[in-house]
Amino acid sequence: MNNIKKVIWNSGLRKGYIAEKMKVQPSHISMWISEIRLPSKARIRMLCKILGCKVKDLYPEGVSREQKS
Repeated sequence: MNNIKKVIWNSGLRKGYIAEKMKVQPSHISMWISEIRLPSKARIRMLCKILGCKVKDLYPEGVSREQKS
């Protein structure tokens, strides 16, 4: 389970703004939140930089490479 939605909410930033900064579609952010897809390590780092957080804030239990189909 991830905390991406919670961290985004607490940041006050909109998904559209974050997606624009990351050069991805807002639907990508939604898929990361719902764990349909997992962002790459580079995108996780970029997301942390934008949100001003650490990877542990987004993934308190660690990042699992298993993805839902």
